[in-house]
Amino acid sequence: MGIEKRARELANIIAKQDFVRIVAHCDADGITGAAIAKKTLDEVGIKNEVKIVRYLNPDFVKETDKFTWFIDLGNGHLSKINGNAIITDHHYSMNEHPASLNPFSFGMDGEVEVSASGLAYLVASFLASPDASLAIIGAIGDLQDLRYGKLVSINRQILKKSEVEIKKDIRIYGRDKPLYKMLAYASHPFIPGIFGRIRNAIGFLRRMGIDYKKSWRDCSKEEKRKILSEIIKIMVHEGFSYEYITKIFGEVYEIDGKDAREYATLLNSMGKYGQGERAVKMCIEGKFDGEKILQEHRKRICKYMEFAKRRLDEYKSIHYFHGGNFIIDTVVGTIAGMLLREDNIASPMVAFAENEEGIKVSARAPHPLIEKGLNLSIAMKNATEKLGGQGGGHRAAAGGIIPKGMEERFLEIFDAEVRNQLMR
Repeated sequence: MGIEKRARELANIIAKQDFVRIVAHCDADGITGAAIAKKTLDEVGIKNEVKIVRYLNPDFVKETDKFTWFIDLGNGHLSKINGNAIITDHHYSMNEHPASLNPFSFGMDGEVEVSASGLAYLVASFLASPDASLAIIGAIGDLQDLRYGKLVSINRQILKKSEVEIKKDIRIYGRDKPLYKMLAYASHPFIPGIFGRIRNAIGFLRRMGIDYKKSWRDCSKEEKRKILSEIIKIMVHEGFSYEYITKIFGEVYEIDGKDAREYATLLNSMGKYGQGERAVKMCIEGKFDGEKILQEHRKRICKYMEFAKRRLDEYKSIHYFHGGNFIIDTVVGTIAGMLLREDNIASPMVAFAENEEGIKVSARAPHPLIEKGLNLSIAMKNATEKLGGQGGGHRAAAGGIIPKGMEERFLEIFDAEVRNQLMR
């Protein structure tokens, strides 16, 4: 395959370096990709350092004194990244860097076929024997199994080389947690009327005569059947598609008996709250310990959701809210996606949050619009650049930075971009 040939070429470039600076995005995909890269470089004796970032600062990109391996970012800055670097980024880009590994350049979909950690694994596999399980955690964290209810393509190939076990079960995170927590915190899929509402989750289980404190793993087959049946009834009543509902049950992935999504959730939480380098070390050592971090993250998410709901508004064909300086910029996109799903909103959702660079913008779109041809990555890139900012991402999820005070102008441009795409 062409993508493997390019991966080998990038590995050969790396092999010639005395020092490599690894720069990766602060989510689970970027963190696991950075861990794969660092562990590989350590094994082959190449000195290195790791930097986990929320986004690429233009000045940071221009640094030329250190050879850099960009992971899970870089495709939005191709014109600014010089030849002293390689890029393993699965985000959509119409352009290409001479030393990049971009699945779209090989006719592959970077949203479902391979994640950034998977790309890092491909490159690293031509230097050493990287940990395939880390790449799967990254892919799961990037929700690469969501569209088809399982991992496919290159992700599938990497899965076969990993220590990850495939099982058939309910595809909701937290199967070893108390049932009421599993249901209340479920976001893929989220359950209308229960998501974020502990009391509602407890009442839902009590009406079926099921102990809400026991875990899904501890439930009998009959209890599991009852819970699944009632969840499906709610989803049907709320108008969810048959395709979406059927994905509630399917493939799940476990490492040493623990859901891979739990590892991904922990890494995401750590990265979003500025502990990315610690998370990389955790991946390399194989010691995942951060329950307190997860608990704090969940509490914040609930508060952020309440804040966003109170400020939800509309601009023509766009729903939006402004998180101000209350919702941190690293999770404002997560909130936008959760709000989109919980309220079953049929239009794109835009979210703003303040940061030291200006205003972070995140956008999410429902799947039916993506099927009609909407590509948020292109819309975000065009809209942010017209305002002197920068942006990009995936078809259904994108983000960027714009100057402060330009939010209304952004909505105007972004709405026009969305309308133009859907009219084609």
